[in-house]
Amino acid sequence: MNSELYFIGVDGGGSRCRVRLESADGTLLAKGQSGPANVMRSLDTACASIMDATAKAIEAAQLSITTQQIVLCAGLAGANIASAHQALMAKQLPFKHVHLISDLHAACAGAHAGHDGAVIVCGTGSSATRYASGSFTDFGGHGFPIGDKASGAWLGLQAVKHSLLAFDGLAPKDATFNAVCEHLQANSAEDIVRECAGFNSNDYAAIVLPLLPLYRKGDSVIQGFVQDGLGYLQRLADEVLNTPDMALCLIGGLTELYHPMLSNAVKDRIQPCQLSPEEGAILLAKQAGDFQ
Repeated sequence: MNSELYFIGVDGGGSRCRVRLESADGTLLAKGQSGPANVMRSLDTACASIMDATAKAIEAAQLSITTQQIVLCAGLAGANIASAHQALMAKQLPFKHVHLISDLHAACAGAHAGHDGAVIVCGTGSSATRYASGSFTDFGGHGFPIGDKASGAWLGLQAVKHSLLAFDGLAPKDATFNAVCEHLQANSAEDIVRECAGFNSNDYAAIVLPLLPLYRKGDSVIQGFVQDGLGYLQRLADEVLNTPDMALCLIGGLTELYHPMLSNAVKDRIQPCQLSPEEGAILLAKQAGDFQ
């Protein structure tokens, strides 16, 4: 029987869960992917996604491996909230050991290969962290709609609010209004309210796609939203980069939009990510060394 030790690194967010299966010496054996893994939104869904993605990776590796041989190194959205962290650990998932951290910390550890550095994430959501002297300092990450400024979800929500104002005669029925109404197939404010009643952050972020062509054409409304988001990200970057030698990695689809507009002082610190969040989760677990 195979008695070797293996590691699964997990990058679990609100829309999907990616896993990386490694041997003890760090050799990649296989990868897997499944559904959402935000432990704050649904603990059961997150656990099911982790187990499904793990099973897919084990199958792809074509090795005789059981979960009892695997150290699960899970970087999950929502794991920064103590109650969610405790709830998942109480599930006692069938692994040799479970090392649970936030997806943000996993991303930062991967981006800088376990060394000091900072990351700003701006995609569907937004957040940032700084790793220095063995500890993380987090910024944002409070979740949509109360947080995530500058993100896709936030931009989509701003466009919806603008469209509702337009239906009330308090804003123009302009290109932004038309794009939102077309996307939501709405002919009235009531249509928008009904359509958005069950929306999550992914649904609001999906509204951004038809807005980007307007931004590129110089639409003042969309540019105003982006400038507001940029101001937040610039302040965030200035706060995160608190030492002269702190490097920064940008992660997430919307960072490409904001990157060119950040200050030169910030852009001079930006470097490409060295490793994936899944690899970062494994690095942190090995550094903790509490799985033997």
